[in-house]
Amino acid sequence: MSQRVIVVGAGLAGLVCARTLLRAGKDVLVLEASDGVGGRVRSDEVNGYILDRGFQVLFTAYPSVRHQLDLSRLDLRRYEPGAIICQGASRHILTDPLRDASSAVPAVLSRIVPLADKLRTFQLTQTLKATTLEDIFTGDDETTEAFLRHHGFSETYLDNFLRRFFGGIFLSNDLQTSAKAFQFYWKMLSEGETVVPARGMGQIAWQLAEELFAAGRIYRNCRVASLRRTGNGVLTEDGETFEADTVVIATPAPEAYRLTGVPMPTGKMGTVTLYFTGDEPLTRARKILLHANRGTFLNNVAPITNIAPEQAPNGKHLIAASVLGNPDGDDLTLFYRAQNDLKRMFTGDKQAQDILRRYEPLALYRIPYAQFAQPPGIHSTLPGTTCSIPGVLFAGEFTGGSSIHAAMESGERAAAHILTS
Repeated sequence: MSQRVIVVGAGLAGLVCARTLLRAGKDVLVLEASDGVGGRVRSDEVNGYILDRGFQVLFTAYPSVRHQLDLSRLDLRRYEPGAIICQGASRHILTDPLRDASSAVPAVLSRIVPLADKLRTFQLTQTLKATTLEDIFTGDDETTEAFLRHHGFSETYLDNFLRRFFGGIFLSNDLQTSAKAFQFYWKMLSEGETVVPARGMGQIAWQLAEELFAAGRIYRNCRVASLRRTGNGVLTEDGETFEADTVVIATPAPEAYRLTGVPMPTGKMGTVTLYFTGDEPLTRARKILLHANRGTFLNNVAPITNIAPEQAPNGKHLIAASVLGNPDGDDLTLFYRAQNDLKRMFTGDKQAQDILRRYEPLALYRIPYAQFAQPPGIHSTLPGTTCSIPGVLFAGEFTGGSSIHAAMESGERAAAHILTS
């Protein structure tokens, strides 16, 4: 008799797990509460624009990405390394001169951070390139701030660059996050490229899901209410019962806790992404722009159509402005604050100021739970693939770390457990 597996959740973890099982000939069914796949990695088409649900990028160095995705089919578009730091009336380039020759000279000459910090950046990059992921996640942890101070980085470097750049990754710029997670991201950034699919990040999920859709193995708008207590399987909110030998919980951590009662990471990090459009490019840059002034509302701005012009109608340009946390105020208020802060980012640039006056708000995404909090020591507390409930497994970023890699890798682990049991 064939073993049936129910996967609860069609995010990246659930899709990787289910596709792996399908390819191995298993009877697998994915139940997804929403109307689409991808979880937080989704894109919307709005009046000819492609808008990711919150600003996101893909690191090609993620090991699970190399295992699971056909990158050539995603038609990837590349961000240039480094960032542009907006402070006062100046814009400063910081980059990896070994990978970004065209920006090497202005990056070396920039005084936004001390030369000694640039040398330390190179040294840390080389060290982490030679360090395995296993070694990074072994041993004691500390805050990212403490780690950076131990390596001699200055307060100027932390304030003008690292708090802003990694604020966009951790959704917090206090650098109180896990140093292990910081080292992981630094290694991934230095070993691969930062990219987006030409038609939006949602293409990643659709590639993972296409075989499952073709086989009729994904049910959308099917929210699981509870696990069956009289036998393996689940009950949906519509009152339907799905029996299974194994149930894989591939949901965000709060939903996994609701269904199982197993302790999960409890902190949450939120963000707001505001999209603006206009008839001219605000900048010609192909890098992330960081807002390094004091008292800012925006943390970073991405020149979307400089990277992927396919994400706007012909002749239109698109930027994504990111706010850390979940600020109060209605959409109109947040757009007003963002527009004012954009003008502040381009102080002294008359052309950019003129262009900004003609830019219009397009869409706003509030993501109250974009990732779970990652304080020092978090990794040793995360649940594993198995739990105390018979027939129940976990696949989700909450088993490894808050990243696309952790989500997909967790799906691989859950599938491997089923296939080898």
